[in-house]
Amino acid sequence: MAAGTKYNLPPDYKPEELYRVESGVRKSGPWKLDTTNLPVGAVLPVFTPVEADLKKRTIVPVRNIQLHEAATATDTAVKIKKSPLVYVGMFLGNGKNGMTVKAVDTTSKDYDTLTLEEAVGIELEKDAILFESTAAGGTKKKNTANFVLYDAKKVEDGIVLCTLLMQAYEVKESKLHVPIHELDKVGLTSRFQFEY
Repeated sequence: MAAGTKYNLPPDYKPEELYRVESGVRKSGPWKLDTTNLPVGAVLPVFTPVEADLKKRTIVPVRNIQLHEAATATDTAVKIKKSPLVYVGMFLGNGKNGMTVKAVDTTSKDYDTLTLEEAVGIELEKDAILFESTAAGGTKKKNTANFVLYDAKKVEDGIVLCTLLMQAYEVKESKLHVPIHELDKVGLTSRFQFEY
């Protein structure tokens, strides 16, 4: 190494065990990702829940978000854990109440801030999970997971092909990068066993 040379390399990636790896079963063949409202360059992390169309062999990411801080009924902005899945105009809900995303601020390294069209309307606890809903009322989930991504996938211009995980046991829910809503656990069936 030459004197004075500096290497500003990021540290090696150390994979976390999100589930009992030997229990994992991959689904055969590639699956085409629907990249609508996903920014080019964004990375979907391992175990991102997806809804797969088994006939067309296409997948849509299931857009769940988790609150970084509690929100009051009068808040017009909420802080969420970092997520590449949120977009302007997205309807969010919890089954009883809904909201519409007006703006997304990703400048903080610890969380994203969502500005809403109107106030939240209800009290939301820290770590509450919201889902993408079909309408502003927030009562009906737009997509329900039936598989998850086997590995991290970068969104590119053009076709993005993914590998799916169709079974995993002892999933460490607290370590997941994208939250799994209770309705998604129903869609994932007993092929996935969540621990904590």
